[in-house]
Amino acid sequence: MPPAPQTLNPEEVQVGTANGPGLWIAPPGTPPPAHTYEEWAAPWRLLGYLSDDGPTVSQSTDSEALTPWQSRVPIRTVITGREITMQFVMWQINALTLALYFDADEPAEGADGSIHMELRSDAPTHLYAIGIDTRDGDTVFRIAFGRSSLSDAGDMAITSGAAVPLDVTLSALDDGGSLGFVDVGPADEPDDPGGNGNGRRAHADKAA
Repeated sequence: MPPAPQTLNPEEVQVGTANGPGLWIAPPGTPPPAHTYEEWAAPWRLLGYLSDDGPTVSQSTDSEALTPWQSRVPIRTVITGREITMQFVMWQINALTLALYFDADEPAEGADGSIHMELRSDAPTHLYAIGIDTRDGDTVFRIAFGRSSLSDAGDMAITSGAAVPLDVTLSALDDGGSLGFVDVGPADEPDDPGGNGNGRRAHADKAA
């Protein structure tokens, strides 16, 4: 039996409004909440205010076309490489955001709130779990990478009358075949929390 025809459904149009803080970071391998109505508990930490552009998730692929001897037209295209990135501009300056921007160890803040951070040329690449959390009405839409690293940092324009931008791009890294999670679901716990089992089982397995 052929699949039922799709219909135009305005309820499936999602507005990318932050769900609370909206952007979270944690040590690598930290799973996102198992349900869209659950909070981002420790060790997840919020990254604070972002520029009004919000976060941007991008994908790029490399492919190889297979053209047989008998034809001038490819008979198959093979994906040979794939990259998923998350880019955003942080507006708060603190030990966590500076360490992320400079790919450095997070320094301890002084008792007076002061920050001293040495930028090392021999420092290893730092790894993070990163998560976006948005909400439109009663629907929550989340994207999370279990392992990611800084792949690009934009200019830090220090100008009068504007927030100092910390522009970063994080690339998702392979974690045993997993690049991350995408979850869409209710903002409030339903009476019967069944359904959406695949994503929840994946999170539970990851946490275990």
